Amino acid sequence: MLPFIARIKTIESAAEKIETGRYRSFSEIDDLVAVTLVVPTLRHEAEAIEYCEGVFRIQDVKLRTSARKPPDLFRFDSTRLYGVLVRPGGIDADVESIYDIKFEIQIRTAFEHAWIVATHPLTYKSDTVDWRRLRLAAQLKAAAEQLDLSILQFEELAGGIVEAPWPEIETKRQVVSLIERLVRDEIIPSEANPKDMSRFADNLLSLVRASHKRIDFGIAMAEMERRLRLFSADTFPRSASLLQVCMGLLQEGGLLSGPLQRYSCHVTDHLLEIFPGVSGLTPVFRYSRADAGVED
Repeated sequence: MLPFIARIKTIESAAEKIETGRYRSFSEIDDLVAVTLVVPTLRHEAEAIEYCEGVFRIQDVKLRTSARKPPDLFRFDSTRLYGVLVRPGGIDADVESIYDIKFEIQIRTAFEHAWIVATHPLTYKSDTVDWRRLRLAAQLKAAAEQLDLSILQFEELAGGIVEAPWPEIETKRQVVSLIERLVRDEIIPSEANPKDMSRFADNLLSLVRASHKRIDFGIAMAEMERRLRLFSADTFPRSASLLQVCMGLLQEGGLLSGPLQRYSCHVTDHLLEIFPGVSGLTPVFRYSRADAGVED
Protein backbone atom coordinates (compact mmCIF):
# COMPACT_ATOMS: atom_id res chain seq x y z
CA MET A 1 0.00 0.00 0.00
CA LEU A 2 1.58 3.28 -1.15
CA PRO A 3 1.16 6.61 0.66
CA PHE A 4 -1.62 8.51 -1.12
CA ILE A 5 -2.34 12.25 -0.99
CA ALA A 6 -5.28 13.94 -2.75
CA ARG A 7 -6.44 17.52 -3.18
CA ILE A 8 -9.02 19.55 -5.09
CA LYS A 9 -7.89 22.95 -6.35
CA THR A 10 -9.34 25.91 -4.50
CA ILE A 11 -11.14 28.72 -6.36
CA GLU A 12 -8.17 31.02 -5.71
CA SER A 13 -5.69 28.50 -7.02
CA ALA A 14 -7.78 27.79 -10.10
CA ALA A 15 -7.96 31.55 -10.80
CA GLU A 16 -4.17 31.82 -10.53
CA LYS A 17 -3.88 28.91 -12.97
CA ILE A 18 -6.10 30.69 -15.49
CA GLU A 19 -4.05 33.86 -15.13
CA THR A 20 -0.86 32.06 -16.18
CA GLY A 21 -2.18 32.47 -19.71
CA ARG A 22 -1.28 28.88 -20.63
CA TYR A 23 -4.89 27.68 -20.97
CA ARG A 24 -7.53 28.61 -23.50
CA SER A 25 -10.47 27.00 -21.72
CA PHE A 26 -11.45 25.63 -18.32
CA SER A 27 -11.54 22.10 -19.71
CA GLU A 28 -7.83 22.32 -20.55
CA ILE A 29 -6.84 22.64 -16.88
CA ASP A 30 -5.72 19.13 -16.07
CA ASP A 31 -5.03 19.32 -12.34
CA LEU A 32 -8.25 20.63 -10.79
CA VAL A 33 -8.19 17.28 -9.04
CA ALA A 34 -4.73 15.89 -8.26
CA VAL A 35 -3.39 12.93 -6.35
CA THR A 36 0.12 11.93 -5.36
CA LEU A 37 1.51 8.43 -5.03
CA VAL A 38 4.72 8.20 -3.00
CA VAL A 39 6.92 5.28 -4.03
CA PRO A 40 9.92 4.09 -1.97
CA THR A 41 12.48 4.39 -4.78
CA LEU A 42 12.76 5.09 -8.50
CA ARG A 43 12.65 1.33 -9.10
CA HIS A 44 9.00 1.30 -8.01
CA GLU A 45 7.88 4.02 -10.43
CA ALA A 46 7.16 1.72 -13.41
CA GLU A 47 5.02 -0.52 -11.18
CA ALA A 48 2.99 2.49 -9.99
CA ILE A 49 2.45 3.65 -13.58
CA GLU A 50 1.32 0.18 -14.60
CA TYR A 51 -1.15 0.06 -11.71
CA CYS A 52 -2.65 3.45 -12.61
CA GLU A 53 -3.00 2.43 -16.25
CA GLY A 54 -4.92 -0.62 -15.08
CA VAL A 55 -7.53 1.23 -12.99
CA PHE A 56 -7.86 4.58 -14.83
CA ARG A 57 -8.08 5.65 -18.45
CA ILE A 58 -4.69 7.36 -18.74
CA GLN A 59 -4.54 9.83 -21.62
CA ASP A 60 -1.04 11.23 -21.22
CA VAL A 61 2.18 10.38 -19.36
CA LYS A 62 4.96 12.87 -18.69
CA LEU A 63 7.98 11.01 -17.37
CA ARG A 64 10.53 12.79 -15.18
CA THR A 65 13.05 12.22 -17.98
CA SER A 66 10.89 13.69 -20.75
CA ALA A 67 11.30 17.41 -19.94
CA ARG A 68 14.31 19.13 -21.49
CA LYS A 69 16.50 20.72 -18.82
CA PRO A 70 20.16 21.71 -18.54
CA PRO A 71 22.30 19.44 -16.33
CA ASP A 72 22.88 22.19 -13.77
CA LEU A 73 19.17 22.90 -13.17
CA PHE A 74 17.33 21.29 -10.25
CA ARG A 75 13.57 21.81 -10.07
CA PHE A 76 10.31 19.89 -9.77
CA ASP A 77 10.25 17.11 -12.37
CA SER A 78 8.14 14.28 -10.94
CA THR A 79 6.47 11.84 -13.31
CA ARG A 80 2.88 12.88 -13.98
CA LEU A 81 -0.04 10.97 -15.43
CA TYR A 82 -3.22 12.56 -16.76
CA GLY A 83 -6.45 10.66 -17.17
CA VAL A 84 -10.08 10.17 -16.29
CA LEU A 85 -12.17 7.57 -14.48
CA VAL A 86 -13.20 4.56 -16.53
CA ARG A 87 -16.76 5.17 -17.74
CA PRO A 88 -19.05 2.27 -16.78
CA GLY A 89 -21.36 0.78 -19.34
CA GLY A 90 -24.72 2.49 -19.58
CA ILE A 91 -23.39 5.99 -18.84
CA ASP A 92 -24.25 8.35 -21.70
CA ALA A 93 -21.00 9.68 -23.16
CA ASP A 94 -22.80 12.72 -24.60
CA VAL A 95 -23.83 13.97 -21.15
CA GLU A 96 -21.02 15.71 -19.22
CA SER A 97 -20.27 13.87 -15.97
CA ILE A 98 -17.57 13.07 -13.45
CA TYR A 99 -16.10 10.68 -16.01
CA ASP A 100 -15.10 13.65 -18.17
CA ILE A 101 -13.04 15.40 -15.51
CA LYS A 102 -9.35 15.00 -16.17
CA PHE A 103 -7.10 14.62 -13.13
CA GLU A 104 -3.38 14.52 -12.48
CA ILE A 105 -1.44 11.76 -10.73
CA GLN A 106 2.03 12.68 -9.53
CA ILE A 107 4.41 9.83 -8.76
CA ARG A 108 7.13 10.93 -6.35
CA THR A 109 9.87 9.10 -4.51
CA ALA A 110 9.97 9.40 -0.73
CA PHE A 111 12.96 11.78 -0.85
CA GLU A 112 11.37 13.85 -3.60
CA HIS A 113 8.11 14.09 -1.67
CA ALA A 114 9.97 15.27 1.43
CA TRP A 115 11.68 17.99 -0.63
CA ILE A 116 8.37 19.20 -2.10
CA VAL A 117 6.51 19.21 1.22
CA ALA A 118 9.36 21.05 2.98
CA THR A 119 10.22 23.68 0.37
CA HIS A 120 6.99 24.39 -1.54
CA PRO A 121 5.41 26.69 1.09
CA LEU A 122 8.77 28.40 1.71
CA THR A 123 9.48 29.31 -1.90
CA TYR A 124 6.80 28.74 -4.54
CA LYS A 125 3.82 29.57 -2.30
CA SER A 126 5.55 32.40 -0.48
CA ASP A 127 4.98 36.16 -0.48
CA THR A 128 8.76 36.62 -0.59
CA VAL A 129 10.66 36.72 -3.87
CA ASP A 130 14.24 35.94 -2.97
CA TRP A 131 17.02 34.53 -5.19
CA ARG A 132 18.73 32.98 -2.17
CA ARG A 133 15.65 31.03 -1.10
CA LEU A 134 15.15 29.66 -4.62
CA ARG A 135 18.83 28.79 -4.81
CA LEU A 136 18.64 26.88 -1.52
CA ALA A 137 15.50 25.03 -2.67
CA ALA A 138 17.36 24.00 -5.85
CA GLN A 139 20.32 22.77 -3.80
CA LEU A 140 17.99 20.71 -1.61
CA LYS A 141 16.40 19.24 -4.77
CA ALA A 142 19.88 18.28 -5.95
CA ALA A 143 20.47 16.56 -2.60
CA ALA A 144 17.14 14.69 -2.87
CA GLU A 145 18.05 13.60 -6.39
CA GLN A 146 21.43 12.39 -5.18
CA LEU A 147 19.75 10.40 -2.39
CA ASP A 148 17.45 8.70 -4.91
CA LEU A 149 20.44 7.86 -7.10
CA SER A 150 22.33 6.48 -4.08
CA ILE A 151 19.41 4.19 -3.21
CA LEU A 152 19.16 3.06 -6.83
CA GLN A 153 22.87 2.16 -6.84
CA PHE A 154 22.97 1.12 -3.17
CA GLU A 155 24.73 -2.24 -3.57
CA GLU A 156 27.36 -0.88 -5.96
CA LEU A 157 28.10 2.14 -3.77
CA ALA A 158 28.22 0.07 -0.58
CA GLY A 159 30.78 -2.20 -2.23
CA GLY A 160 33.13 0.75 -2.60
CA ILE A 161 33.15 1.69 1.10
CA VAL A 162 36.21 0.69 3.11
CA GLU A 163 34.98 -1.34 6.07
CA ALA A 164 36.06 -0.57 9.63
CA PRO A 165 36.22 -3.34 12.25
CA TRP A 166 33.20 -3.51 14.57
CA PRO A 167 32.69 -6.63 16.75
CA GLU A 168 28.89 -6.40 16.81
CA ILE A 169 28.68 -6.63 13.02
CA GLU A 170 30.93 -9.69 13.01
CA THR A 171 28.77 -11.33 15.70
CA LYS A 172 25.60 -10.76 13.65
CA ARG A 173 27.34 -12.18 10.58
CA GLN A 174 28.09 -15.34 12.55
CA VAL A 175 24.39 -15.70 13.39
CA VAL A 176 23.35 -15.22 9.75
CA SER A 177 26.03 -17.64 8.57
CA LEU A 178 24.90 -20.28 11.09
CA ILE A 179 21.23 -20.11 10.09
CA GLU A 180 22.04 -20.13 6.37
CA ARG A 181 24.28 -23.16 6.91
CA LEU A 182 21.58 -25.05 8.81
CA VAL A 183 18.98 -24.27 6.16
CA ARG A 184 21.39 -25.41 3.46
CA ASP A 185 22.05 -28.64 5.41
CA GLU A 186 18.26 -29.19 5.66
CA ILE A 187 18.25 -28.96 9.44
CA ILE A 188 16.04 -25.87 9.53
CA PRO A 189 13.16 -26.06 7.00
CA SER A 190 13.04 -23.15 4.57
CA GLU A 191 9.63 -22.02 5.88
CA ALA A 192 11.14 -21.52 9.35
CA ASN A 193 13.81 -19.22 7.95
CA PRO A 194 13.37 -15.67 9.37
CA LYS A 195 11.82 -13.17 6.98
CA ASP A 196 14.31 -10.53 8.13
CA MET A 197 17.64 -12.17 8.94
CA SER A 198 19.22 -8.96 10.20
CA ARG A 199 16.36 -8.45 12.69
CA PHE A 200 16.62 -12.10 13.79
CA ALA A 201 20.34 -11.66 14.52
CA ASP A 202 19.58 -8.52 16.57
CA ASN A 203 16.88 -10.32 18.56
CA LEU A 204 19.00 -13.40 19.26
CA LEU A 205 21.90 -11.24 20.41
CA SER A 206 19.55 -9.29 22.71
CA LEU A 207 18.17 -12.55 24.15
CA VAL A 208 21.61 -13.96 24.97
CA ARG A 209 22.81 -10.69 26.49
CA ALA A 210 19.69 -10.51 28.66
CA SER A 211 20.40 -13.81 30.43
CA HIS A 212 20.74 -13.58 34.21
CA LYS A 213 23.64 -16.00 33.92
CA ARG A 214 26.32 -14.27 31.84
CA ILE A 215 27.40 -16.44 28.92
CA ASP A 216 29.93 -16.06 26.14
CA PHE A 217 28.13 -15.57 22.82
CA GLY A 218 30.52 -17.92 21.00
CA ILE A 219 29.76 -20.69 23.50
CA ALA A 220 26.03 -20.03 23.14
CA MET A 221 26.31 -20.25 19.34
CA ALA A 222 28.23 -23.53 19.48
CA GLU A 223 25.73 -25.11 21.90
CA MET A 224 22.79 -23.85 19.87
CA GLU A 225 24.22 -25.34 16.64
CA ARG A 226 24.93 -28.66 18.36
CA ARG A 227 21.38 -28.94 19.64
CA LEU A 228 19.78 -27.70 16.40
CA ARG A 229 21.63 -30.42 14.48
CA LEU A 230 19.73 -33.00 16.49
CA PHE A 231 16.70 -32.01 14.39
CA SER A 232 16.05 -32.62 10.72
CA ALA A 233 13.81 -30.70 8.36
CA ASP A 234 11.08 -33.25 9.19
CA THR A 235 11.41 -33.14 12.99
CA PHE A 236 12.09 -29.41 13.39
CA PRO A 237 9.36 -27.77 15.56
CA ARG A 238 7.07 -25.79 13.29
CA SER A 239 4.66 -24.54 15.96
CA ALA A 240 7.22 -22.04 17.30
CA SER A 241 9.36 -19.38 15.67
CA LEU A 242 13.06 -20.00 15.11
CA LEU A 243 13.93 -17.53 17.87
CA GLN A 244 11.61 -19.36 20.28
CA VAL A 245 13.29 -22.67 19.40
CA CYS A 246 16.71 -21.11 20.03
CA MET A 247 15.43 -19.78 23.36
CA GLY A 248 14.21 -23.23 24.36
CA LEU A 249 17.48 -24.91 23.35
CA LEU A 250 19.63 -22.39 25.22
CA GLN A 251 17.49 -22.76 28.35
CA GLU A 252 17.54 -26.54 28.04
CA GLY A 253 21.33 -26.43 27.83
CA GLY A 254 21.58 -24.40 31.02
CA LEU A 255 22.94 -21.32 29.22
CA LEU A 256 19.87 -19.08 29.47
CA SER A 257 18.31 -18.24 32.82
CA GLY A 258 15.91 -15.70 34.23
CA PRO A 259 15.02 -13.19 35.29
CA LEU A 260 16.16 -11.65 32.01
CA GLN A 261 17.42 -8.08 31.97
CA ARG A 262 15.27 -5.64 29.95
CA TYR A 263 13.92 -8.44 27.76
CA SER A 264 10.43 -9.98 27.75
CA CYS A 265 10.33 -13.59 26.53
CA HIS A 266 7.72 -14.57 23.96
CA VAL A 267 6.52 -17.78 25.63
CA THR A 268 3.48 -19.43 24.03
CA ASP A 269 1.55 -22.60 24.86
CA HIS A 270 3.09 -24.34 21.85
CA LEU A 271 6.59 -23.41 23.02
CA LEU A 272 5.87 -24.76 26.51
CA GLU A 273 4.77 -28.08 25.01
CA ILE A 274 8.14 -28.42 23.26
CA PHE A 275 10.37 -26.87 25.94
CA PRO A 276 8.61 -26.96 29.35
CA GLY A 277 11.66 -25.43 31.04
CA VAL A 278 11.05 -22.01 29.46
CA SER A 279 8.31 -21.52 32.07
CA GLY A 280 11.13 -20.40 34.36
CA LEU A 281 12.15 -17.55 32.06
CA THR A 282 10.80 -14.18 33.14
CA PRO A 283 9.55 -11.59 32.40
CA VAL A 284 7.09 -12.86 29.79
CA PHE A 285 5.28 -10.91 27.07
CA ARG A 286 1.55 -10.63 27.88
CA TYR A 287 -1.14 -10.48 25.20
CA SER A 288 -3.98 -9.15 27.36
CA ARG A 289 -4.36 -6.44 29.98
CA ALA A 290 -5.44 -9.03 32.54
CA ASP A 291 -2.26 -11.04 31.93
CA ALA A 292 -0.16 -7.87 32.10
CA GLY A 293 -1.23 -7.43 35.70
CA VAL A 294 0.12 -10.86 36.70
CA GLU A 295 3.39 -10.76 38.60
CA ASP A 296 6.22 -12.76 37.01
